[in-house]
Amino acid sequence: MLDTMHRSSLLRFLFLFFIGVVLPCEALLEQTSTPPLLSTPTYSLATFNKDGTTNMNICTYASPVSITPHRIWCLGLYQETLTEENIQRSPFGVLQLLTEDHADLVSVLGGTSGRDIDKKEACARLGFEWERNDDMEGIELLPGCSSYLYLQIQGGLVDAGSHLIAPYCRILSMWRDPKGTSPQLSTGRLRELGIITEQGRVANVERELSNRGFRLE
Repeated sequence: MLDTMHRSSLLRFLFLFFIGVVLPCEALLEQTSTPPLLSTPTYSLATFNKDGTTNMNICTYASPVSITPHRIWCLGLYQETLTEENIQRSPFGVLQLLTEDHADLVSVLGGTSGRDIDKKEACARLGFEWERNDDMEGIELLPGCSSYLYLQIQGGLVDAGSHLIAPYCRILSMWRDPKGTSPQLSTGRLRELGIITEQGRVANVERELSNRGFRLE
């Protein structure tokens, strides 16, 4: 009987050891090189070209970081772009929060450079003529955006490799378009539409532009 009790106790111990130690070990974290797939708001940053005209890009690395005494945002911008060139010369811009109505513009604004294509004309052909706004130094804007943040990049840019970080973007004024009532555009929605890849790039620039009647030279 004693041996039977010992065996029973031993079996209970082994069972508890198994569920308390062995099973948790099987659920340990696994290291991965794949970043989390996020869905973030999609913006277009309007900046001033050297000749005073407007350039626009697509910006998805944008986030508020402080509220008082000033509203401060942080932006991530691709290096060696016309947007970077403009910001280095004139640190003012307008961050435009796009809606789903603007989805077809992403391949034009984000898949090409303003050095290679007339983005203003391209947007107009897609039904979105840029509109001059004298309340923001005459910069041109997309109609129908969910919001417009007129900002100044202060303190310079930080080299972070593929991107330059603008860690201190002071919001000078905020505006809205009563016509911008469509749902806000997100990277998740752009992936669903096949416009961007999981890496955040325009899925196929030439195909997307061709589908919209454009051709890169």
